Amino acid sequence: MDIKAVCSLIDERKEELFELLSSLIKINSENFGSYGNEEEIANYIEKLCLEMELETDKFSPLEIPDFENHPDYFPGRNLENRYSVVASLKGKEDKNCLMLMAHNDTVAIGDKEKWSVDPLGGIIKDGKIYGRGACDDKYAIATCLFVIKLLKEHGFIPKQNLLIAAYSDEEYGGSHGALSCVLKYPCDHIVSMDGRNREIWNCASGGQEAEYHFHATESTGTSETCARAIPVVMDCINEFGKRRYEELEANKYYKGTDIPKISLRFLDVSVGQNGTNLESAKVGFEYYTDKTKEEIYKEYEETEKILAEKLAPLGITGDGIKPTTRFFHYVSCESDSDDIKLMQ
Repeated sequence: MDIKAVCSLIDERKEELFELLSSLIKINSENFGSYGNEEEIANYIEKLCLEMELETDKFSPLEIPDFENHPDYFPGRNLENRYSVVASLKGKEDKNCLMLMAHNDTVAIGDKEKWSVDPLGGIIKDGKIYGRGACDDKYAIATCLFVIKLLKEHGFIPKQNLLIAAYSDEEYGGSHGALSCVLKYPCDHIVSMDGRNREIWNCASGGQEAEYHFHATESTGTSETCARAIPVVMDCINEFGKRRYEELEANKYYKGTDIPKISLRFLDVSVGQNGTNLESAKVGFEYYTDKTKEEIYKEYEETEKILAEKLAPLGITGDGIKPTTRFFHYVSCESDSDDIKLMQ
């Protein structure tokens, strides 16, 4: 089939694509960080792939041999019943060439009363599809399944194996689903279908979510001591963030984009816990960077030293910066690389 014929076919049957996406949205697959709800959607995707007679594998990251010893494994995320699905359209040569990846989890729904539509309704109206995961990232799963179905129906056989991976545990700094898929099914080319605005991104920023913990040196029975220290902590972390902004603004791939503007975000600022632990506090943040893990962790140490000096006169002791996700590595390929040209 030529490209024009495929595009014409997609346009003719686009309602099937929309209905497929709607069906995926209706399945709750919330990720809560330390645990997730991906089993039902993995079962549904597995069923669809088997109906298309694709070679299909549903598995948990825990099934990957020696997975917990991989350098990018991060403890503390419950992986029980958090399944990924990899399906393969076999080629004339039995060699894994291309993997299209999309995550099957979503961020939490939150307060349903604040939604103007049912977050699990998959409602199609006014030329839009509404619901949690519609754009992040169930549209990509639906797109992959839909196109593979059309190609198979018209007898298309790729030269080498084409794989689809609908992986678990992506939101809130997750990575175990994606990591397990590429470890179990290494391919020559891997495309993450997690983008926006029809853009092709040939660069992925590094970064991490982390928290700075601190506590009052002496018992006070009030949250006031730690509360007064929060602006000091945030100012210091903002200095760390300014360096992230400067490096990304100087990066040829990010200069002039929105990424440097959100190179640092505060996620959680709290003192005590429901009226207890009033003498302890934390500031949670995430950042993007093109620096290595070793460079960033050295900055952590320097930031902790500065904070120790600033907080001591306030009667505060710092407990250090604690990563809450794995460190994501910066990676890029040149805009004129063969892979990018092929995608364009």
